[in-house]
Amino acid sequence: MPIALDTYVTGSIVAAKLGRETLDSFDPVLRPLLAGQQFFVKLADGGWHPQGCQLGLCRCFAFSDLLAPVQRG
Repeated sequence: MPIALDTYVTGSIVAAKLGRETLDSFDPVLRPLLAGQQFFVKLADGGWHPQGCQLGLCRCFAFSDLLAPVQRG
């Protein structure tokens, strides 16, 4: 499997799904809310956060946690 290279700049928005291993680390109640394609914003520290996350989710994700990211726009 090729290693994903994060070439996006801070503030970029991509549509992607979270990998199964990442989803499995969440509480079973949250998994359905985080499953499926959603938008992620790249933060200044290089992490990725769900855009407009209403859950108060403090966790950021690594680029490698995102499956098939496609830039929004």
